[in-house]
Amino acid sequence: MSQASVLRLLLLSMIWGSSFVFYKIASAEMAATLMAALRVAFGALFLGILFAVLNKKTQVAKRWKLIAAISVFAAALPFTLVAYASQTVTASILVIVNATAPIWAALVALIWTRTVPSPMALLGLVLGLLGVAIIVGLDTTTLNTEGTGLGIAAALGAAACYGIATNMAKYLGSDIDPLTNAFGCLLMGSIILLPFVPLNLPDQMPGLSSWLAILGVGVLCSGVAYLLYFRLVMDIGPTSALTVTFLTPVFGVLWGHLFLNEIVGLHTLAGGLVVLAGTALAAMYGLQKPQEVAQVVALD
Repeated sequence: MSQASVLRLLLLSMIWGSSFVFYKIASAEMAATLMAALRVAFGALFLGILFAVLNKKTQVAKRWKLIAAISVFAAALPFTLVAYASQTVTASILVIVNATAPIWAALVALIWTRTVPSPMALLGLVLGLLGVAIIVGLDTTTLNTEGTGLGIAAALGAAACYGIATNMAKYLGSDIDPLTNAFGCLLMGSIILLPFVPLNLPDQMPGLSSWLAILGVGVLCSGVAYLLYFRLVMDIGPTSALTVTFLTPVFGVLWGHLFLNEIVGLHTLAGGLVVLAGTALAAMYGLQKPQEVAQVVALD
């Protein structure tokens, strides 16, 4: 791996880890659906401008029905669930729970293909859920807010959505190039969530910090991050690029501690390590072939 690829990998991990901090900042003044709608809108606008500048054509118009179906599980629903979870769950826990996405992808693939998983893959699934259980059941330091249980359930639901979207992209949309898939998912997510925006407007105009946070999670964590990710896939291959899954929680916990003064309990750290171990096993020994893992539509 070249020095440039290493720097891109670290930068991508930092960016995706920051998305949960942005959510926490905006959640103080914005409803979950509004945050999700603005995120996909800003991300789609950024990538749309990029396509125009590069004079690059997309397949969105040709494959919009399939892309819209994938977008439900890749953007609209999981972004809303994570935004809802951010209202009660710390950014540190959110980023750890989000790291279970490859585990859910392997589980969905198991159901989809009706194939018996390898013992190591099965162990990865069990470890991932055990890690979340350690955090939820034992860490009283961070789980002291009313509604945290529902928040973690929403975060797990978001990770499961990413697992569904991964398999949909792999089995149904393999002929769609990844960058078009990313732009199309954000664009269709904007259309899907638009009708809910008038029903979730705040009583007063959110402050500048909330707007900057949503702009950051949309442009930086959705638009710029996708460009970095797919460049890594081209340069070092999907298997090596998947390393970002294990680095993102590290930076997410770090940013939560530095910028939100979150206290990271020992059980959060222990549970996080167990989750990452399970994710590694599910990714390495799961039903997905290494070259297919790159079809992960969203990791943040």
